[in-house]
Amino acid sequence: MEDYPLWFKVLCHFDDNNYFENGLTIPFLLGASSIINSSDAILSVEEFFLQAIDDSLPRKISLQKCGYIGEYVIGTIDKETINYPYGKAIAKQFGNISITDDSFLEILDSNEVKKILIDESQNLLDSNLYSINQGEWGNYSDIESSRIKELE
Repeated sequence: MEDYPLWFKVLCHFDDNNYFENGLTIPFLLGASSIINSSDAILSVEEFFLQAIDDSLPRKISLQKCGYIGEYVIGTIDKETINYPYGKAIAKQFGNISITDDSFLEILDSNEVKKILIDESQNLLDSNLYSINQGEWGNYSDIESSRIKELE
């Protein structure tokens, strides 16, 4: 995991430890560097998207709109989902990113997905708003921060 982007390590760590249900928001994933590598610039949503779509990652990435928080979330896809009967678990595929719901049903290409994700998340990152708790964007909760620090 050493050569993979920090956001991917955070995603895998949170997934492997069952810290989430559907996935993590993009601001959550990218903002983690403010805790682990505070001197580094936070990756832009565009840079993140280009890394996430790359087939060289060891796990496929899921993208869906979480009904509970009303935000796009990133997860990982296990082999069972990839091999789900009739291909119904994956609505669309863009490189390493699998859309697992109908939130991008009308989208034709990855550039459209990227634009939507930038529009939804870049301003939050620029404002240092990384986590949504009880419907409000803000900084990480204490438990979220301690879980991110487990990667140090």
